[in-house]
Amino acid sequence: PIKIWNNTRVEMLLEEQKATAMQARFDALRRQINPHFLFNTLNAATSCIWEQPEKTRWILVKLSAILRRLLQQGDDFVPLSRELEFIEDYLSLEEARFGKESIRVEKKIDPRAMDVPVPVMILQPIVENAVRHGISPKIGGGTVHISAVREGERLCIVVRDDGVGFGGPGGSGIGLSNVSERLSVGYPGESTFRIDSAPGRGTTVAIEIPVERRRHGA
Repeated sequence: PIKIWNNTRVEMLLEEQKATAMQARFDALRRQINPHFLFNTLNAATSCIWEQPEKTRWILVKLSAILRRLLQQGDDFVPLSRELEFIEDYLSLEEARFGKESIRVEKKIDPRAMDVPVPVMILQPIVENAVRHGISPKIGGGTVHISAVREGERLCIVVRDDGVGFGGPGGSGIGLSNVSERLSVGYPGESTFRIDSAPGRGTTVAIEIPVERRRHGA
């Protein structure tokens, strides 16, 4: 009995250490995406600081409000509704930079999906990739389509753009790589992350996660 108890205790300690390590990894990935977002937005502000100072001022004021909300939030997971609110704020920054006529947004959100918890800032890198690498190089701009549907105990989120697209492997940038790894850490063996793109055909990024996350990781 003592040997069995010792073995059980060691297994419990190993599980605790594994969970702690996964949480630390998840936290590190979450902290990585904030500076990435900040760096790109500040670059957008500096690009128009001389010719459009009022636009630059508006971008910085909006950015300040977004960062304040992120710092106050401090959660690893938020309802999808709150993540979509952040995307609205982010897209207003991009519209200020590229013009509302260049970026169009269409959303189709299942009301049953709004309360499902998702990793914080999981959509921003995907939408940023669609705007900056898909739509902004396209003459005349384009549209970002965001959809979310709850199917039983699964949540499927799709971000699609009709931009320039790309050939060969994709998703190796910091933002999309971060999304892929956070999903793997937050939902071990339970999430999917797919990228489909082709030149001239746009890009589609699909995420599928469980509605209820098991407490075996981050």
